[in-house]
Amino acid sequence: MSFASSNETDRKALLDFRNLITSPSHFLAINWTKNTSFCSWFGVTCSTRRQRVVALALPNLQLQGTISPSLANLSFLSVLNLGNNSLHGDIPYVLGHLPPLRVIDIPNNQLQGSIPTSLLQHQRVQKISLAFNKLGGEVCKGPWKVPKLSVLNLRNNSLTSIIPPPVGNATKLMNFSLSGNRINGNIPKEIGNMSQLASLVLHDNQLRGSIPTSLFNISSLVDMSLVLNSLSGSLLLDEGNIVSNLKYLSISKNQISGCIPSNICQLRELKGLSGNIVCLSKLEDFYIDENPITGTIPTSMGNISTLQNLFFGNNRIPSTTGLHLPNLKEVNMGVNQLEGEIPLFITNASKLEIPILNNNFLTGTVPTNLGNLCELQSLFLHTNQLTNEPREHESRFFNSLMDCRTLRYVEMDDNPLNGVLPNYIGNLSSTIENFYISNALINGLIPPGIGNMSSLTELNFEGNNLAGSIPSEIGKLKQLQGLFLTYNKLQRHITEAVCHLSNLVKLTLAGNNLTGEIPECIGNLSMLQLLSLFSNRLSSEHPLSIWKMSGLLYLDVSQNCIEGEFPSGIGELKAIIKLDFSSNHFLGMLPSKLGELQNLQYLDLSNNSFFGQIPLSFANLISLEFLHLSLNSLSGTIPKSMGRLSYLKSINVSFNELEGEIPSGGVFVNSTVQSFLGNKGLCGVHILEVPACTNPGLQSKSKELVRKVVIPVVISFFLIFLLASIWIVKRQKKGKSKDVEKVPDIRTHQLVSYHKIQRATNYFDESNLIDVGSSGSVYKGTLSSGIVVAIKILDLEYEEVCKRFDGECEVMRNVRHRNLVPVITTCSSDYIRAFVLQYMSNGSLENWLYREDSQLNLLQ
Repeated sequence: MSFASSNETDRKALLDFRNLITSPSHFLAINWTKNTSFCSWFGVTCSTRRQRVVALALPNLQLQGTISPSLANLSFLSVLNLGNNSLHGDIPYVLGHLPPLRVIDIPNNQLQGSIPTSLLQHQRVQKISLAFNKLGGEVCKGPWKVPKLSVLNLRNNSLTSIIPPPVGNATKLMNFSLSGNRINGNIPKEIGNMSQLASLVLHDNQLRGSIPTSLFNISSLVDMSLVLNSLSGSLLLDEGNIVSNLKYLSISKNQISGCIPSNICQLRELKGLSGNIVCLSKLEDFYIDENPITGTIPTSMGNISTLQNLFFGNNRIPSTTGLHLPNLKEVNMGVNQLEGEIPLFITNASKLEIPILNNNFLTGTVPTNLGNLCELQSLFLHTNQLTNEPREHESRFFNSLMDCRTLRYVEMDDNPLNGVLPNYIGNLSSTIENFYISNALINGLIPPGIGNMSSLTELNFEGNNLAGSIPSEIGKLKQLQGLFLTYNKLQRHITEAVCHLSNLVKLTLAGNNLTGEIPECIGNLSMLQLLSLFSNRLSSEHPLSIWKMSGLLYLDVSQNCIEGEFPSGIGELKAIIKLDFSSNHFLGMLPSKLGELQNLQYLDLSNNSFFGQIPLSFANLISLEFLHLSLNSLSGTIPKSMGRLSYLKSINVSFNELEGEIPSGGVFVNSTVQSFLGNKGLCGVHILEVPACTNPGLQSKSKELVRKVVIPVVISFFLIFLLASIWIVKRQKKGKSKDVEKVPDIRTHQLVSYHKIQRATNYFDESNLIDVGSSGSVYKGTLSSGIVVAIKILDLEYEEVCKRFDGECEVMRNVRHRNLVPVITTCSSDYIRAFVLQYMSNGSLENWLYREDSQLNLLQ
């Protein structure tokens, strides 16, 4: 082949590659042009003598597309580097047939398919790096013939199957990484044949079995990471002398058990291991967390002065005795079975920064000499049985923490501390970010000094016995993102100081005795995502500003005394996921704007006074999973379109006034009768105990008869009656027309709530009691509009009273007479049946007729 034709082959191969590649800047299309020599193109390196392509390096260019098989025509190509792009598709198999190829470096792309066998049978290849792609299948299906290979990096793909034993043929391999795949099976002992191996990284796979002893005879091996697998058995080394320079052995989060081998001390360069390693004088890190290790921590560890990090977390170690580790910086003994008091070596380690002792069985008092740990950054003692000093009112250990000026995290939750927070708690380090003391039997008040902890981002006092009000000083915590005061005994109103917390993301005040209104200014907290106020005694109407919080995700004000209607602007809660307004005094019709909340997953409006129909727009709640509308006065039918809500798992519309056929699709298929109880008009065939609907054919015939015959007849009679009435009225005398007064129609007035009746009668004060009869009582009251009324309260203990109430309502709709007291409105709920009547200031007719002290004159 001539020199010119060879060059043309390289040019054509590069152009074929370019044609399958795009980039946001169209870089290759602009730079790789036919009117310039391909040896001058960006990323292309040619040999000096023959002007043939020997290297193609195009990393970090945001290239997209597939790798062209034409690259195999670059017969002198030695280096291929396409890392950190967005290439996809398969790796061309023919690349493995390029004899000069030394380096294949294509990490951090989106390559798919399997690794070509030809790459792992290449006689001259030295480096293969395909990490962080989407490659799958087996590592290699055939024999390994890579005598020159020194680097094989296949980490973070989706490779499966086992590590093939022929991998031991790669005797020149120095770095071998398969971490972050789904490799299973055993670690092949043949890896011990890799005499030049320096780094073996196999963590985060599904490897099982024991660790081969041959790995500890590779003198060049420095780093071996086997974390996050299912390896089991004991750590065993070959008998006799071990020639190893291993510095880091990571075996955490496996099922390694048993004793440490006696000749482990021959690993003299080791800086990280597990077990009785007093002989390892260079050891700095000791990690055996998340293995089923049992027994005590060996006292011989106390002689290793170099030890800085000690990790025993998530094991079953019951005690630590005799340790003295003056250079210790971080210790993790969390989630074990530690008993007794906090070990002395903890408080004596003056350089300690992070002690993690959570989830154990530690008892006794919290040490009062924690101030010795001047470099303390975190204190994790949660979920133990630690207590306060006996006979001490305040928790004294906080006093010692004032000397820890770099402290950032304090977690003391779930301990029976049984003390009071001292006001000097505000003198703790201004660097504290997280302060957790929930479920710790803390009594007393929230100290005002808390406002001095200016760096706080999360404050959690949940599940204690804190009383009094929320101090206004809490508004000084400008960095606060989470305020958790749920399940205490806090009283009075919610201080408007919380509105100064402009970075607040989560506010939970549920399960207290808070009263009054929800501050309107809470709506100004633009970062707020969670607002939980359930189970308090909050009253008045819901602040309009909260309906406009477009970033709010969770809102729960259930089990309060909040009243009023939903505004039409509720559709502005675009991000909302959960709304719970159950067990309040809300009323009115459900706004159709609720259907615009397409992220809503949980909606509970039960036990209120909503009426009207379920909006058809509810069918647009495409993310809804839970819908609870029970114990209201909703009427009409259940929209059939709600059966198409594919995520809806639970619905409850019981105890309303709904009618018609229950939809038969979606959530309604698996619903039970309990979800529809108390609706006499509902029917359906797919739910047991619900009456079947009548024949649709008969219904349609009946409707046709009504339309053609009944309606015209009724209209005719009505017109005749209307004309006759007009004629009679015109003949009546003008004076006689005054005998009939206009009586307000109760159907034109809005129902009044139980809460408003309470306020009108000053909570049924005896001074407002007018009369008591066999069926109830009559009170004088003043409505919020200033109108003085008489309120007739029926006694609900008698069943006949409820029936009489319905009857009287029916009569009042149809009867008009000047001698009947006008009914203004009514109140009907589970708690009360009442008429609101026009107040007659002169008393009743009975009193004037029969009371001895009342006399009528002749004119009366």
